[in-house]
Amino acid sequence: MPVLLKAIKPMLEKFAPDVTTANRLLTGIILLSLLVKLFLILHGGDPQLSILQMEYGFGPVITSLYEHHSLDACGVALGLDMCGVATRMPLLPALYVAFADVVGLQQSHVAIAKTVLCSALLWFAVVYFCRVLTRYPLHRLGLVALSALLFLGPQYLKHAISIQYEESLLIDWLPAYFLLLGALLVRQSSAQPLAKTEYAILAFLVLLGCSLYFLKSSMLAFGLTLIAAPLVLVKVPTWFRAVAFLPFLVGLIWWGSVNYHYHGEVRLGSSYNGENLYRGQNAYSYQVYPELNLDRLIDSSEMILNSGEHVPLPNWSRHYPAFKGEWQWHDYFKELSGQWVKEHPADAMAFTLRKIYVFFVEPRKVPFRQTTHPETEPHDYSPASLVAGIVWIVLLRVVFFISVALAIRALWRHRSLGNFALWQLLFIGSYSAPYLVGFSYQRHITPMLVFSAILLLVLTLPCCQRGQQGLKPTD
Repeated sequence: MPVLLKAIKPMLEKFAPDVTTANRLLTGIILLSLLVKLFLILHGGDPQLSILQMEYGFGPVITSLYEHHSLDACGVALGLDMCGVATRMPLLPALYVAFADVVGLQQSHVAIAKTVLCSALLWFAVVYFCRVLTRYPLHRLGLVALSALLFLGPQYLKHAISIQYEESLLIDWLPAYFLLLGALLVRQSSAQPLAKTEYAILAFLVLLGCSLYFLKSSMLAFGLTLIAAPLVLVKVPTWFRAVAFLPFLVGLIWWGSVNYHYHGEVRLGSSYNGENLYRGQNAYSYQVYPELNLDRLIDSSEMILNSGEHVPLPNWSRHYPAFKGEWQWHDYFKELSGQWVKEHPADAMAFTLRKIYVFFVEPRKVPFRQTTHPETEPHDYSPASLVAGIVWIVLLRVVFFISVALAIRALWRHRSLGNFALWQLLFIGSYSAPYLVGFSYQRHITPMLVFSAILLLVLTLPCCQRGQQGLKPTD
């Protein structure tokens, strides 16, 4: 393989665009991606639908925040009328309320604002990365090709235009993060002092890592990894390292105080985590995942699998215990899931292996069905769109496994904390871990496939194949 690569390298370099041409191509790709996104937003769904009616429990939280400037929301969980402040983490509702203050409450308007801003961030990241690839023509060519594959892909476009779930933000934020981190790693090979631009990028990388927990509490380990990575891989002043985790700690103290003032106890996560953990650890999910949307465990009494098998479901929306508060609700389902794992360890292990397969291998749209009976399943996607989605996912899974294999080889050769390959594996591991404990749908998997393709591009840079001394801080 190395001999083959050396043979075709001169030929590929002839097709590599110069930096200016590459930047124009990248700008065109991001602009075309944006135009397609805007078209899909304007021609899909009800244009009058309000963010106050958002799904997945966000609507009541956004309503309370928009109308009363409070996180105190009632009826977030299906079938429960209790109120709380921690059913959803605060960042997404606060962000959308800020958008609504400018563009109005319509979901389509908020989606447009989010899409434009995220596309602008992505454009800056990809162009900045390209500009530092002066000495790497093959990587410029790879960046252009990879950007076209990623940001014009059907599943990327599908999830990037949504506002209903956190991954619709992560699918743009994370590739931007890794493009900018890659740019700093290229710059560090010249060992020049940090300029204002590099300090601004470092601050952005750290703040994005700090924010992930408050976007989605299951991102705790992943967010901390994103904060730590640039502090290790890039040589920064001691004062920068000292304050890097401060925004996260301040946010954590604030979030604990919000829960304490409302409940009289310090809680630091989302109360929805208990029910979500239960969805990923129980006998019913073990029978129906990944065929069934696991929300059906909460609102249905039976499901018919495609095989014809009838599976009884608990229909919790009609049989909830009388919870006194959101954390009692959280603890009840957390204990219920833990009890099932203890009593059925073999099933729990088999279920985990199935979830690993789904997360890392399954090419089809997960879940396979949204409704409890096959004959009632809506046909929202044409066969052609489903095939296109599968082809795109398969291509990115090939890139993913190449990326992981090269990272393992690079780490074996140079086992050091400053090796980018180590951090690449930490990024993938810390991102995937919560979904292997709980459950994953395609919207959870797609951001990882996108950012792992960027990781491959960065890993193959000569300056990133072993630990470097890093950029020198300004005196």
